[in-house]
Amino acid sequence: MPFDVDGLEEWITKIEKAEKAMKTEAADTLEDIGDKFLDLVQANIKAAKNIDTRLLLSSFHRGSANNIWELDSGDLTLTVGSSLEYAQYVNAGHSQQPGRFIPGTWNGNRFTYIPGAKTGMVLKASYVEGSKYFDKAEQEIQRNMDDAIQKAFDKFWKKYFA
Repeated sequence: MPFDVDGLEEWITKIEKAEKAMKTEAADTLEDIGDKFLDLVQANIKAAKNIDTRLLLSSFHRGSANNIWELDSGDLTLTVGSSLEYAQYVNAGHSQQPGRFIPGTWNGNRFTYIPGAKTGMVLKASYVEGSKYFDKAEQEIQRNMDDAIQKAFDKFWKKYFA
């Protein structure tokens, strides 16, 4: 007497379909996490109030020549960053050379760097604390990573097996 295996064949078909889509779904999830991370970096830059020209802020968004955004869906690698040299110093802090002249202008208590300006300021402090904007965003995204992955998995499961 033959067994009815229609349900098993349907299950195998669903598994094969899900397997084909799994890497794409995982890459999409990683990309969503990267977008959220960029939003957090920008929010922390704004909260630190250490920008004036908005160059640093705009260097952290997707699709600009002034940032680094790499997604390799084969290995599920995501690289986010800024190509602005000073971005790391604003985040981590840096030493200054007391007595060094920085060209620019003052507007109230805000200084705007202007290369070649005849006016400017002479550095006094020997160390500037970093705002840790990138570090704070990384900590927040790490705290929420498990939930984001679980939600993506639940969505994937419902899509292919519900």
